[in-house]
Amino acid sequence: MTLLDSQVYDERGARRRRNFVLIVIVVVAVALAVTFYWPYYQARRSANAFMTALVKGNYQMAYYLWHADPRRYPMDRFMQDWGPGSPWGKIRTYKIDDVLKPPGGHASGMVVMIRINGISQDARLWVQNGTHELSFYEF
Repeated sequence: MTLLDSQVYDERGARRRRNFVLIVIVVVAVALAVTFYWPYYQARRSANAFMTALVKGNYQMAYYLWHADPRRYPMDRFMQDWGPGSPWGKIRTYKIDDVLKPPGGHASGMVVMIRINGISQDARLWVQNGTHELSFYEF
């Protein structure tokens, strides 16, 4: 067999291989993006729902979203922390400044930094991955 006797170039086969490689690359890129971005998205979404309920004055819904154990964190304590008598007063505005993994790496949740009513001291919320339980981040 000589060079002049070689097979005819299969343009359709080359196109199929190229498309398959591109699809695999796109699927892997999307899977990586979802894997790394999803916890941040879920934490931001949980904190946003909680803060929206507080802005609307729907404290029962906010307490429900907090996933509190009524024996350990009763509603009256929740109202001291988040109600009109809280350090922030009546919550009218909020801005989620950042969603972070806590220092040290392997954590089971995310820290959400929220600016409430324009006060420079951010509220730091802990959002548990999977259950979306909210609590204060103390560190």
